[in-house]
Amino acid sequence: MKLRVRAADIETPEPIVLLHTEDALQMGVGTTDRVRIEGGKPAVCIVTTADFPELRGRIAMPHSLLVRCSLTDGDEAEVHYSALPGSIRSIRKKINGGRLDAEEMDSIVWDIHHGNLSEKEILAFVSAFNINNSDIAEVAFLTRSMASTGQTVDLLTRPVFDFHSLGGVPGNKITPIVVSIVASEGLVIPKLSSRAVSSACGTADFVDTFCEVEMDSGSLVKAISRAGGVFACGNEDYAPVGSTIIKAERPMGIDPRPMMMASIMSKKVAVGTTHLLVDIPLGRTTKTPDIQSARDFARDMRELGSILGIHVECAVTRADQPLGRAMGPILEAKECIEVLEGKDSDSAVVDKACSMAGIILEMAGETDGRARAKEILRSGRAREKFLQIVKVQGGNPELKSEDLKPGRFTKDVHAKKSGFVGTIDNPSFVAIAKAAGAPEDAESGLELFRKLGDPVREGDVLFRIYAGSKVKLERAMESARSRRPMAVTEESPLDIPDRIVIERIPSKEMLDLIRFRN
Repeated sequence: MKLRVRAADIETPEPIVLLHTEDALQMGVGTTDRVRIEGGKPAVCIVTTADFPELRGRIAMPHSLLVRCSLTDGDEAEVHYSALPGSIRSIRKKINGGRLDAEEMDSIVWDIHHGNLSEKEILAFVSAFNINNSDIAEVAFLTRSMASTGQTVDLLTRPVFDFHSLGGVPGNKITPIVVSIVASEGLVIPKLSSRAVSSACGTADFVDTFCEVEMDSGSLVKAISRAGGVFACGNEDYAPVGSTIIKAERPMGIDPRPMMMASIMSKKVAVGTTHLLVDIPLGRTTKTPDIQSARDFARDMRELGSILGIHVECAVTRADQPLGRAMGPILEAKECIEVLEGKDSDSAVVDKACSMAGIILEMAGETDGRARAKEILRSGRAREKFLQIVKVQGGNPELKSEDLKPGRFTKDVHAKKSGFVGTIDNPSFVAIAKAAGAPEDAESGLELFRKLGDPVREGDVLFRIYAGSKVKLERAMESARSRRPMAVTEESPLDIPDRIVIERIPSKEMLDLIRFRN
């Protein structure tokens, strides 16, 4: 049936079109059925109907769908009934507790990637993983399918090392330090990081303040050949279907472990990772609130890595307070670079960065990786490599920490009594930094002057808020007043560990070797 295209004044991420009821009847379709549009580029869309007289003989399409089909307002398009995608049967199978094979998983991912499934149908698929869970083989099928939806990179070298943190720790600015230490030893580490989703700053957000982070596969290969490492953004070029799935998950606040694992590993598969270290933050507000859930996650990641041919090790780390003293893009970038410059820095940042880099170095054969990492950092070699990578990524090769200036509007929050910092609430600090404008306003954020266990006198500055405007500064202050981000107690909290790494969990292959030797 030929219909005239009409641009609709609506925007939706789903492939939805609006038909007149009579046209839909003539075509044999109803609401929630599908039609295939044969325009510049064919697309399968979900139907909704209305009785507007002006709609007769027309098909109303949102702008995103017009672009996808290479159509414009007033064009003519052939519209036909389209059967349900075959992947719907596979999703129903999963909902009913079945196990999916590689072909079924490919069909689901292909339909998600090409916009043939509604957000409700994607959410049904995600929820089935959440309710019925899945075995590691299914997760491997999903991982490979997701990786195939974007660019893949052949770095023409082996081994390829990588590092990933599950998140949940405000101020976790160690990635450029880890990459610089590892790459300075001649190892290849193409680190793809993300922007903030619900936090006040993602790695890509603060790296973006001093160099380019968007890199396609060609740029990535070129940068790696020159510097050995990058701290780039894991953008839509790599396993892009993951972003579509995340958008469907977000309204319901679900993030099933199998889906999370596939999303992480699909980008590693895309860049040819052979050795991966996974940082698993342990804390009340993280994805692994207790040691057993952290160990369970590590076990699953190592098993998945074994199937995919990736050597995976895990480190369970403390997440009871922000890492370092800065939150927000420019403030985090500044603190990160100060560590590389050898300035007086928060010891936890140095400890975690050297511990993570040290484990990777040991994967490559180093005996005492942490000691070697500290030596590389102390000698200035890590800073030299950092500046080389910055230059390769279009930044200033003479970059200094003092070049980065936070917002000029500031407000200090003072202690109302003397004692010790007894508790720190990570979500509250994230909320305050976001109220100040982070991460969108790179100059916004906050700086901690006291950490857990530190002694405090009445009137001491506990933390400082930075903002780019008075309005946002006041908004952040209102957020701080309505929360209790930091509590001062009469006694110092007990048992604050000196080291960030709580437990190192070796790869499945290493455990098998240990069992064999015993």
